Amino acid sequence: MNRNPSKFVLGFVKLTGLPGGLLLLRPKVYLMNKSTCKRKLPKGCILMSNHTSLMDFVLYLFVFFERNLRFLMAEVLFRKGKLFSWFLYKIGGIFVNRNTYDFSFVGESVAALEKGESIGIFPEARLPVNGKAHSFKPSVAMIALQSGAPIIPVYTNGCYFKLSRARVMIGDPIYVKDLVAENETVGEDGLPSRDELLRLAAVLEGKIYELKDELERRVEEENGNKKSK
Repeated sequence: MNRNPSKFVLGFVKLTGLPGGLLLLRPKVYLMNKSTCKRKLPKGCILMSNHTSLMDFVLYLFVFFERNLRFLMAEVLFRKGKLFSWFLYKIGGIFVNRNTYDFSFVGESVAALEKGESIGIFPEARLPVNGKAHSFKPSVAMIALQSGAPIIPVYTNGCYFKLSRARVMIGDPIYVKDLVAENETVGEDGLPSRDELLRLAAVLEGKIYELKDELERRVEEENGNKKSK
């Protein structure tokens, strides 16, 4: 099977789905810092987000319409039939097998970033269980360190097909190399120890939940302003 992405297929999906996507999701985008954050994603960046639903992927297709994002996608999605698997590859999906120690997706992601492409990662790797989110996996730090690409942290409240709007908070770019501990030895592969990678993953997770707190504060402020009018 030809696994190369197709700009035509992705463009067709985005163009035909845009009206319905905007109508059903009604996304509202916020910037953590208006002076340093940008609504438009730069080329060669890593979009890093929390994961609430399979609709997160659809949301970001339309919120970041101008950028062709290649998302890391779990093996279970590619097992839903040959035609659907072909479709996922054509829209830029990067295959990740969560049940093995195959890290070829890291190399594929780094190669894409080095070509100026942008990728999307949900570091929790799985959907919440009973409303509880999973901890971030270290692969996002690995990809960022090996590529040197900036991470754009994004938080979504996951409100889809409800009266409440799907809200998105975009944070400042993060360069993971600046977060590596000073006393940490980096190997020939450009990576620190596994313990340091796990620490970095926790730091990145904290950045996402800072966005969550700020989004909730602003929504509460908006609701308060509405009530006072």
